Amino acid sequence: MKPLTGVCVGAGYFASFHLDAWVRLRDVRIVGVCDRDNSRVVAALAQLDSAQPFSDLAQALEETQPDFVDIITPPESHLALVQACSGHVSAAICQKPLAPDFSTAVEIVETARNAGLRLMVHENFRFQPWYREIKRLLKAGVVGRQVHQIAFRMRMGDGWHEDAYLERQPYFRKMPRLLLHETGVHLIDVFRFLAGEIVDVHAYLCRLNQVIVGEDAGVVACRFKSGALGILDANRYNEPNYPNPRLTFGELTMDCDDGTIRLYGDGRITLQQLGSEEEPHHYSFSDAGFAGDCVYSTQAHFVDCLRNDREFETDASDYLRTLEIVERAYETAGPIASAPVSPGDAVERE
Repeated sequence: MKPLTGVCVGAGYFASFHLDAWVRLRDVRIVGVCDRDNSRVVAALAQLDSAQPFSDLAQALEETQPDFVDIITPPESHLALVQACSGHVSAAICQKPLAPDFSTAVEIVETARNAGLRLMVHENFRFQPWYREIKRLLKAGVVGRQVHQIAFRMRMGDGWHEDAYLERQPYFRKMPRLLLHETGVHLIDVFRFLAGEIVDVHAYLCRLNQVIVGEDAGVVACRFKSGALGILDANRYNEPNYPNPRLTFGELTMDCDDGTIRLYGDGRITLQQLGSEEEPHHYSFSDAGFAGDCVYSTQAHFVDCLRNDREFETDASDYLRTLEIVERAYETAGPIASAPVSPGDAVERE
């Protein structure tokens, strides 16, 4: 089988996970890496066999004639890059956030549609192995057929220092929308994947660390078309009580009509039938790559869909539904408030 060829544009922090996954996908060959920072390109090429370096995507597309483009850049650049891809490749996969705002996301989707460009959003959380397993359990009716509630609690502990985010993703500090736009969107998509479409949402958001611009904590309540309820309780400031917060990014509970599924921070899944004790559910997952090797699984899905002309799970057109929920959440939250209280203002206890 002739390998699919691709060009990666963007060689920052997260690109290394993409490149690692492409290298392990045997029927894919990355033929070019494009970034304005030559030092980043040099570092990226060290992960590949024979890719060419570029600083301009148009030149990369002209010289390599790839089958697809992998966009691994900040959201402000995505529209221009999708426009550059149009007419030159038949498919692209684009990192999230898809765009800096909802209207630009719509423009990106329309640009791709008008150009006949198949566009998948690299929304990798739903491809984490624990969520694929939980979805399988739900389909099998192991804890019933009706979801009552879904709740996710996230404590990252990477945002409380004065130099918060500088080492890994410094642009986080200046984003006017942070928690939901950058991180919470993953969980909203997971909620849709596990429990169906969301029809109503309300958010309460605040800023705990005053060195950043956007929000870093909040609670989002939502109602699903099925009647189920959802709660996202997220906070990048406080720390979790498990060693690797970047494995599952938190803990999930799904209450159904015949029991409960729980996901723990170390990837463990348990089942608790009504009237019974909680019991471990045994399954296996890889700790390679990022968060259960979900980048590999996401890109494997992309390749499979290209090979077999199947619809992407996170096709950009469908992904607009996730972004619409996030947008509505921000609208209900209003202006981002600073830390709720200082220690001296705390309510006195009896």
